[in-house]
Amino acid sequence: MRLSKRLSPATVLASIALFVALGGTSVAAVSALAPNSVGTAQLRNNAVVSTKVKNGSLRRVDFAANQLPAGLRGPAGPPGPTGATGPGARWALVNPTGSIVVQSGGITVAAKPGPGQYILNFGAVVAGKLIIVSSGRASDPDFRGVVSAGPCGGTTEGAVCSVGNDTNHVQVITNNGGETAREDHAFYVAVVG
Repeated sequence: MRLSKRLSPATVLASIALFVALGGTSVAAVSALAPNSVGTAQLRNNAVVSTKVKNGSLRRVDFAANQLPAGLRGPAGPPGPTGATGPGARWALVNPTGSIVVQSGGITVAAKPGPGQYILNFGAVVAGKLIIVSSGRASDPDFRGVVSAGPCGGTTEGAVCSVGNDTNHVQVITNNGGETAREDHAFYVAVVG
C-alpha cells in the first residue's frame, strides 16, 4: 500500500480535530487559572473535605467558636490585689414588741416611746446614708400600712426623737392597715454605707 503524496481535506480536518481534542483542553485549563485565583466564591459547598486539607495547616482562628475541644487547664495565676472595702450594710429584723429578732451586729433598741414608734441605735452616724425599711413577718402576719424611717437628731433627713436624739439613731414608724394611726408591726431596717 502506498501513501498518497497529498493529504485529503478530510484527513487534514481529522488531524486538526485530534490535535485539539488531545492537547487543546489541557492547554486551556492550565492557561485559564492564574495563581491564587480560586477562592471561597469559586468553591461549591462541601467541595473541600478533610482528605484535601494538609494536617497541621489550619489554625484555631480557622474554626467556629466551640468547634475545637478545650485544652488542658493551665496553672492558677497569682492572686490579684485586694479590692476596696464596700460600703457595708447594718440591718435588723425587729418584732412588734420592739425586740431585735436577728441582726448583722452592733444595733440596739434605744426606746419604744409609743404604738408603732421605734428608736434604734446603730452605734455610728446614719445621717447621709441610705436607710431602708420594709414590713417584716416576725410573728406578725397581719396586714399593715406604710412603714417609714429616718435619722434622729433633727436633721433635714429625719426628725427630732424623744430618746437618742442624735444622728446615730434611727426612728421607725409603723402604721395600721387603714393608715389612720400608728400601730405595732414587725419591720426590717438597714443602713447602707
